[in-house]
Amino acid sequence: MKSSCILAIEPELGAETLSYEELEQRFGVEAMQKVLSGAGIRNRRVAPRGTCGSDLAFNAATRLFDKYNVDPQTIDLLIFCTQSPDYWMPTTACILHDRLKLNTQCAAFDINLGCSQYVYALSVAHSMLISGLARRALVLTGDTMSQAVHPKDRAVVPLMGDAGSATLLGEASEGAGFLGFELGTDGSGYRYLMIPAGAARQPWTAEALIESTDAEGNVRAAQNLYMNGVAIFHFAISAVPRTVQALLAKLSLAMSDIDLFLFHQANKYMIDYLIKKMKIPLERTHMYLENVGNTSGSTIPLLLADAWCEGKVKPGANVLAIGFGVGLSWAATVIRWPENVYEFVR
Repeated sequence: MKSSCILAIEPELGAETLSYEELEQRFGVEAMQKVLSGAGIRNRRVAPRGTCGSDLAFNAATRLFDKYNVDPQTIDLLIFCTQSPDYWMPTTACILHDRLKLNTQCAAFDINLGCSQYVYALSVAHSMLISGLARRALVLTGDTMSQAVHPKDRAVVPLMGDAGSATLLGEASEGAGFLGFELGTDGSGYRYLMIPAGAARQPWTAEALIESTDAEGNVRAAQNLYMNGVAIFHFAISAVPRTVQALLAKLSLAMSDIDLFLFHQANKYMIDYLIKKMKIPLERTHMYLENVGNTSGSTIPLLLADAWCEGKVKPGANVLAIGFGVGLSWAATVIRWPENVYEFVR
């Protein structure tokens, strides 16, 4: 059966750095020491006010086109992954379609699914490529979630970064590319990670701007990002191992057949816990969050690009990537790295 693969990835980070020292002054020495030791995040890259997630995606895409001499007119599928769209309507993918000067026979749409959205988008692009609905796909990510966080919310501010990415997909050589996907949802936990106000269920009102302080001293309003960190942690340590095992069983693979495990970069403590629970050797994992932060739906493409640069992604290697979080949702894939990919250049 025909398959598809990743041909190139280009990351884009927020232009500014929100440093450990700045947040130490804002939240105190003890609070930030806990963040560094637990979350493993020292600095975070954030976008300036006025920069949208689509701007980060656009920069990544134009650089990818230039670097690999890709003709934008050859793209016939554009998927933009974001939780911070330019407008409620139209879909931001249409705006990016225009900015990137793609052809009018190109399908374009958004996927809004947070931490799992990149792998979800890969599954959709792969399905459309192998069905013949498209021949060359561009999967973009871009979020500026730092702008949705209240500046006095010490539970979330130290974690969140802004980033985007561009991933080019095309036909894979025989026996390579995406081997399979495992997708899942537990909608009963949707309240654990959300922005309560601003859409149709709870429109903007004066009340949405009223700040409140929780028992831990975190300040936020209904218009700001809220996260129940304990609930998300317990969800992840249950769903991730189960999903990995289900995917491997579907593909008749063992843990030892995976050369590289890539986890959504939520925080170091969670990832270390999962690695230990699943008995994965450290040399078969990769981490990329200490100086960028949790970049939501862009963590996996950034992580994959960095691992590729570091020489951890080699032709013939089996790479397992899994995203999990808001929704609650999760998505995993195994990619057998092909020979016919563009060489990634940092």
